Amino acid sequence: MKSAVKKIIINTLSVLLVIAIFYFLGKQFANDWDKIKAFSFDFNFSLLSLSVVLYAITFFFLALGLHFILKFFHKPIPFRENLLYFCITQPAKYIPGKIWIAVARMKFFKTHDVPNPVTLLATGTESVMEIFAGAYISLVAILQTDIFNSSSVWATIIISGLGLVFLSPPVFYFFINLYLRITKLPPIEKIQRVSFLKILLLQIIYIVAMGGFGVSHLVFLQSFVPVSAEYFPFLISVGSFSYVASIIALFAPSGLGVREGVWFLALKTIITSPVAIIYAFASRIWTIVIEAILLFIALPILWIIQRKNGIITR
Repeated sequence: MKSAVKKIIINTLSVLLVIAIFYFLGKQFANDWDKIKAFSFDFNFSLLSLSVVLYAITFFFLALGLHFILKFFHKPIPFRENLLYFCITQPAKYIPGKIWIAVARMKFFKTHDVPNPVTLLATGTESVMEIFAGAYISLVAILQTDIFNSSSVWATIIISGLGLVFLSPPVFYFFINLYLRITKLPPIEKIQRVSFLKILLLQIIYIVAMGGFGVSHLVFLQSFVPVSAEYFPFLISVGSFSYVASIIALFAPSGLGVREGVWFLALKTIITSPVAIIYAFASRIWTIVIEAILLFIALPILWIIQRKNGIITR
């Protein structure tokens, strides 16, 4: 009974938080409507195309990270299929609740004899790796701004050192199991743990991916609202942090509202408020469109492979 009441309270608070965020953004949108309506979308299609390619490349590295995670759990899946599964299941993150990507993957992973608990563990591990890597990229990128000009090198070295400490198995698995507990997923047992070097390999892959998210967002912004190069490190930092925020915000599906809020609050410090709110919403549409394109590319390729191999998924 207490558990049911607690769940109702948490779900209610989650809905209220999402409503509050969208109310704030909606109010800002309404206040700036005249300027937003007058804004001219004059895209640089070369940069727009590059932003799409860069965003798609991040999926390659995220799928590569998941490939190694499954391999370390002794349930490897061929990388080609793993990349297709990754692209196909990503839209599940827009369903309320952080478990639906894992649930969507279970159907595909079962054809490779991956048990559901391993799929859950792999997805939880993936989220923690994304959080660590995104936080690292965010901090290092923002240290390259003029604010930290004189101390950026030493601060970057210190953060890198702390990052290595976080990757030591006792510390790393403490935080992974903490996240798994919060998201109500099974913990990683000692027998399932891997060495520091394997964790480091994973972290490098995810750092490349999270950096890719930051750079792809920067290029997308440049495609229709060019900003000075002095803000590039700051914007890369915001791009990576916005992705981390969307993972940490357990109450919002795919960080809906949270990621937009991060972008709006950050951008309005360097460009006008109407343009900041435009980008906050345009970037979400941009990511959804890219993810939909990747989904519709991956599905027929997977069907062809399955028919060739005589595999039927129900």
